[in-house]
Amino acid sequence: MQNPEAPTHYCEIYGFDADWRRARLALLDLTTQDAQLGERLRADVLMPNVGAIIEAFYGKLLADPEARRILDAASLTNLKHSMREYLAHYGEGYCDLVYFEDRLRIGLVHAWVGVPLSLYLCACQVLQVEINNYIDSSIDAAAQRRGLSMFAFKIGALDASLAGEIYHIAQMRHLETSVTRLRDERSRLRYEVGTDALTGLANRASLLPELAQALASALRMGKPLCVIMSDLDFFKAVNDTHGHLVGDQVLRDTAARMGSATRDFDLIGRYGGEEFIAVLQDTSLEVARQIAERVRRRIGDHPFNIANLSLNISISQGIALARDGDSVNSLIARADTALYAAKQAGRNCVSVADDPGRD
Repeated sequence: MQNPEAPTHYCEIYGFDADWRRARLALLDLTTQDAQLGERLRADVLMPNVGAIIEAFYGKLLADPEARRILDAASLTNLKHSMREYLAHYGEGYCDLVYFEDRLRIGLVHAWVGVPLSLYLCACQVLQVEINNYIDSSIDAAAQRRGLSMFAFKIGALDASLAGEIYHIAQMRHLETSVTRLRDERSRLRYEVGTDALTGLANRASLLPELAQALASALRMGKPLCVIMSDLDFFKAVNDTHGHLVGDQVLRDTAARMGSATRDFDLIGRYGGEEFIAVLQDTSLEVARQIAERVRRRIGDHPFNIANLSLNISISQGIALARDGDSVNSLIARADTALYAAKQAGRNCVSVADDPGRD
C-alpha cells in the first residue's frame, strides 16, 4: 500500500483528473457560489463552537468498542488537533486540486493505519450530525440554517466519497500486491520442489512428468525425441579420494558444462547421484549424437579445477530415440541400456540404443 506520508500527487496517481473532479462536484451540486456559505459556516458556527463540537464528536465515537480499540490517549490528542484544523478550514477551496489532494491523503492515512472504512464513514456521519446541531443552535433564520446545513451535508458527502474512493483503491492495490507475492511464492516453491538443490537442474520428480508430456506430444505429432542418459566415470573414486565437498563441486561443474553444451530448449536434469538425463525434443538421432559428443568433450577435454586440485573427469552416455509404443520407463530403460554399453566399451564414449556400434 502507498505510504501516505511520502510526497506524491494522489489525483494524478489514482486517476482523479480535472474532468473527474468536476463531475464529482456536479454530482453533489457544489458550485463556486457555495463558497460564501462555507465562509459563513466557519465564521458563525464552527470556530465559535470548535471545542464543543470536537468533544461531542469524540464522546460519541468513543462509545463504540471498535473505536476505543483503535484510539489510545496519544493518538486521541493528535486527532483532536487535526480535527480542529479540519473544522477551521471545513469546505475551504473545495473546487481546488489541493483540496482533493488533502482529502485523499487523509483517507489514505486512515486506511494505512488500519481504520475500517465502515468506522470511518460512521465517524463522518457523527461529525455531520454535530455540525448540524450547532448550525441549529447558532443560526436563527430558518432559511440560513437550511443553506448552511445543505452546504455542510455536501462537503461531508464529498469528503466521505473521496475517502471511500481511496480506501477502495488502496485495498485493491494491497490485494494486487498480495496476489503477486503469492504468485511469486508459488513459483518459488514450485522451483524449489522441482529443482535439484545441488546442481540447480531439474530433479527427477519434476523431469519425469515433463518427459511424459514431451513423449506423448512427439508420438502424436510424429516428431523425433531423444533421451540421453549420462553417468560420470569413476565418480565414487573422486568422493573416496577427495571427499564429498569436492565431489559435490564436480557435480555442480558437470551440470554447468552440460548446460553450456546443450541448447536452451533442451531439458537437462539430475536423475540421481552422478547420473544425468537430457530430453531433446524434435531432435533426430544424429543431432542427439552430436550433442552428446559435445557434452562428452566439454567435460573430458578440460580438467575440473577445484580446491587446488586439477581433476580429469570423463562421462559415459547412452542415447535412445523414442519409437511407437514407448513409455517413459521403456524409453529411459533403453537409454540406460545404451549407457551400460558405453561403460562396457571402455567409458568416456557415447552409445546408441539398438545400435551395436559406438562413437
